[in-house]
Amino acid sequence: MLINGQEFENKAALRDYMKKKRSTLTIERIMVYSTIITKQVINLPEYKNADVILSYASFSSEVNTHFLINHALANGKKIAAPKTMEGHGMDFFYINSLEELFPGNYGIMEPLSNAEKVEMEEGRSYLLILPGIAFDENRNRLGYGGGYYDRFLEKYAGYDIYKLMLAYELEKVDKLPVESYDIPSDKVITEVNVY
Repeated sequence: MLINGQEFENKAALRDYMKKKRSTLTIERIMVYSTIITKQVINLPEYKNADVILSYASFSSEVNTHFLINHALANGKKIAAPKTMEGHGMDFFYINSLEELFPGNYGIMEPLSNAEKVEMEEGRSYLLILPGIAFDENRNRLGYGGGYYDRFLEKYAGYDIYKLMLAYELEKVDKLPVESYDIPSDKVITEVNVY
């Protein structure tokens, strides 16, 4: 597949390339970009009006979500983090602080299984913060290949879930290959643009 004029054998090769590209960001740059992105998120009506915020806990060079999680908690919002389950499933569990997260699958910080599980309800509004490694102007997202978020969204299709991807501008590509099961974001926020 041809992405930004460069040939990639498959999505895995594109993921590897984008991870290397993202790893060039310094910790200082990640913090600056993440602060800018967080400020944009907390001004969104979808953030202000959400009954529950479903957010991944960032690791490595991802956009840092700790600022957003702490802001939500400080402002009395209900926030939950994902935990991967056996059989490629994923559930969200409420947290009251970042200290309630521990290394889980792939070294990603997750809540413990004895935390209160989010029971998805129709009539409630959810803001889902999506991780990823690349995106395009049509808000298509390239995740890490596990399909957890696509399956979660398919399971709760029809629910009021606003899908927001946090990304760096350097992760933008001209056009991602899209499969029938891929679900695009409603919005992508980077340190310089909103898509």
